[in-house]
Amino acid sequence: MYPDDNSTKLIELQAAGRCPGGERHVLLRWTNGENGETKYTQLIHLTGGRGNYAFHTPQVKPHSEASRRYNTFYPLGYYTRAQRDQVIALAQSIKFNRHSDVNDCCVWMRDLLGAMVAYGPLRKDIFDRVVAEVPLRSRVPESDGTA
Repeated sequence: MYPDDNSTKLIELQAAGRCPGGERHVLLRWTNGENGETKYTQLIHLTGGRGNYAFHTPQVKPHSEASRRYNTFYPLGYYTRAQRDQVIALAQSIKFNRHSDVNDCCVWMRDLLGAMVAYGPLRKDIFDRVVAEVPLRSRVPESDGTA
């Protein structure tokens, strides 16, 4: 239901909550369609929590505009279908430790946004602002010493 199409779309980073700091779930999203007040958005994120992370894509979920009251949104720019497909491919290539207790979805998202800067679709100044404001932490060694 509501698959992606070939139009140019705004990609936003959504950070849970309205106050920066602390642990916040983050995801990338763009709108694939609407039905009344409900928007159907494609999501790119790690699901689960510490010690039980997973990555599933494509994922399209309903979101009401009421979600804007409870989350913070950072516009990343307008992307073509080819660029969105590139973002999905980059997301699939970002490594994560399913059982990590130190590198969470914010670390994974920082790695994804860094790859988006390196491969062109995301501007460095937008990356810097989002990393600072959410904030998105850098990857650290796992508690077992692995990278």
